[in-house]
Amino acid sequence: MQDAETGDATRSNRQEGEPEQSFSDPGTESGGFADMATLFALIGASVRDTARLLGLETRLVVKTVVMMVVLGGVLALVLVGVWLSVTLVVAAGLYEYTRLGVTLSVAAASLINLLCAGALLLVLKRLARRLAFPETRLAVRTLLDDASRTMGQQE
Repeated sequence: MQDAETGDATRSNRQEGEPEQSFSDPGTESGGFADMATLFALIGASVRDTARLLGLETRLVVKTVVMMVVLGGVLALVLVGVWLSVTLVVAAGLYEYTRLGVTLSVAAASLINLLCAGALLLVLKRLARRLAFPETRLAVRTLLDDASRTMGQQE
């Protein structure tokens, strides 16, 4: 049942263990302390729940990263299989449509693989140079040279 004037639940409608809600008068000091204690209790519960959620999400992230690494390994094996299949097709084509024997066809396909791997290494080497922050290093070196020249002129 609800109180007709306030719309609050009456005492008979509450559960037995449920505390009665009381809002203190802002003018009383003890009510202010009770409200602050309630506020800090709610903040503490919120922090505890947030920390628990963070822990659960961290476990989920770790499991996801492990799964991604495993699937990356599987993908690498599949790509190696595809690469070997392409090499086999090239060797079979060289054997079928040229006068090369089986050994020379496989050797030519291997040479093509080595040339492709060399081209990839050149691209990777060029990309690796970007990881050294060349513009930043040049700017810092210029700044340090200017600072040392300025210090030399002041002496």
